[in-house]
Amino acid sequence: MNRGLFIVFEGGEGSGKSHHSRVIADRLSAAGHALTHTHEPGGTELGHQIRKIILAESDFLLNPRAELLLFLADRAQHVEQIIVPALAAGQIVICDRFSGSTIAYQIGARRLPDPQMIIKMDTYARGGLTPDLVIYLDIDPKVGLGRKKQGGQELNRLDHESLQFHQRVRESFLKQVDENESWISVSTDGPGDLNSDKILEVINSKLSL
Repeated sequence: MNRGLFIVFEGGEGSGKSHHSRVIADRLSAAGHALTHTHEPGGTELGHQIRKIILAESDFLLNPRAELLLFLADRAQHVEQIIVPALAAGQIVICDRFSGSTIAYQIGARRLPDPQMIIKMDTYARGGLTPDLVIYLDIDPKVGLGRKKQGGQELNRLDHESLQFHQRVRESFLKQVDENESWISVSTDGPGDLNSDKILEVINSKLSL
């Protein structure tokens, strides 16, 4: 059996990545593709507990290095328990966030020292697994954050970071698009249905589904 396809959705807060990844997963599944839709952090039972620690508002200040290690622990468990078995079964895996978010948030926005070491740690956590295609959903951070607030979505700890923080996240994502042939950028400023159609066209053209 051939290895399945690994598709990742990346984006800043309010970009619609979680919504669009679900819509695309539903459309591909309806078209007859065996598929697993998952997310980080929180795609496993362990990951769900880690997600609560990372994203919840709390009385203690989460150390940025501890935050990084929690994200990587989540990824290591997620890859081993969910992603690799699904790919081995020949499924399409659609994942809401992966390694690109670590680079954007921990290296780009948090500005943690020794980025090359962090990249090596991430490579170890994911067992060297790389996506076949990364769909980056681009939106101005001010617009994205406003969209989340207007939509009545619950805001987490990262949502409350400064606008400058989220601008650095976007800059890092755009740099990754420029540096990686497997990355495609799609603007999500338009209506949701049109964006999903555009994303599905990109996936079909790149992966011939």
